[in-house]
Amino acid sequence: MLPWVTRKQDFSKPGWHTEPSLGYQLMFEFLRLSPSYELARKANQEGLTEDDKNRLPMDFDQVLATYKLFGNVQRMLNRAWWLKRGIKIFGNPYTKPKTQLLYNLEAGIDVGASNVVASLSSYLNDTRRSEGLGATLLVAIPLGLRRSEIHKQIDLLIGATDEVESEADLKPLITLMGKRLRTKVLFNGLRLLWFRAAKPKWEYWRLGAKAQISKTYSNTLDSSAAKKTDDSGVRYDREMMTRITYRALVKYENIAENAARGRFPSDAPVDKVDFDYLKLRKIILQKNAWEKQERIQIEEIYAKRMAIAK
Repeated sequence: MLPWVTRKQDFSKPGWHTEPSLGYQLMFEFLRLSPSYELARKANQEGLTEDDKNRLPMDFDQVLATYKLFGNVQRMLNRAWWLKRGIKIFGNPYTKPKTQLLYNLEAGIDVGASNVVASLSSYLNDTRRSEGLGATLLVAIPLGLRRSEIHKQIDLLIGATDEVESEADLKPLITLMGKRLRTKVLFNGLRLLWFRAAKPKWEYWRLGAKAQISKTYSNTLDSSAAKKTDDSGVRYDREMMTRITYRALVKYENIAENAARGRFPSDAPVDKVDFDYLKLRKIILQKNAWEKQERIQIEEIYAKRMAIAK
């Protein structure tokens, strides 16, 4: 597998875990296309011009909050971003709690507090934090008692607390919206926005055909066909595709802009910044050139490591 492609084990790290989903990568890619998110990047890295400030959406504070979590997605490969930031955004920030042996006080040996400090400190500062700081009892269990008596006394101690037995109540910072993620539909939406940026002068019907937006009309229209046609059937299909593509552009622009607010996937109306596809084309080309060089460097490093391993 290519070293920049996420793999199954990337979704479970010490203290963090989540179910693998293409939704995380799709949100990452939609953020790359959001003009609101680009303004947040500029605000953090370059500073905003007066023209930029006049374009800011009313809820720009939400976009800045999302940027603080996700960072500059234009200059990170998806897997590197996931390992550094993504899993801490979408993952559960705790491991399943379990009972811990902090110290074994052997019979007949007088042990001072200093002997147990290291073990106790490690538990409080590391283990318990990774478990989400759930309610916990520190108890001394005299091993000279019968097990039945030990169990009885422990039950009494637990019963005397007001805590309800449950896992740590810590949730991911952001969760994907909806019960069912339509990844193919979302990817086609990405393709539509990419093609719109690459071919800003293309007619809507041509864009929709190329991006496979409609099951009905995408397969009947040739995106490379001549602009003029005498075929009334083709003209009708183009008109219908134009309408479908326009609605799809609005939908997927909304999805990109909602992603910038930490909501994905959502095509709900949003105070979005207008998409300047000429500027977006330049951003995409610069990102693609950077990614190409980054992958070359990673491949060289990976090849050297493999050679040393042999």
